[in-house]
Amino acid sequence: MSHEKTSLIKMLNHIAINNASAGDEASVAALIEGHVQKFWSRRMKQQLHELIEHGSNELHSAAQLAGERLRGAL
Repeated sequence: MSHEKTSLIKMLNHIAINNASAGDEASVAALIEGHVQKFWSRRMKQQLHELIEHGSNELHSAAQLAGERLRGAL
């Protein structure tokens, strides 16, 4: 896996862990979605799309859910 994708996974997992107090997995995923939409570049969003398409067992479950929801918007 490339360094960029490893960094992307770490960022997504950090966002998920830092927002775990938001409630259930769907609530945390919604916060991740908002963060990605507001702050991530088009390139980062494309890398997220590719990561979700190819699968990654390293993603936090809420991050995985957010990526799946965002897939249509990317």
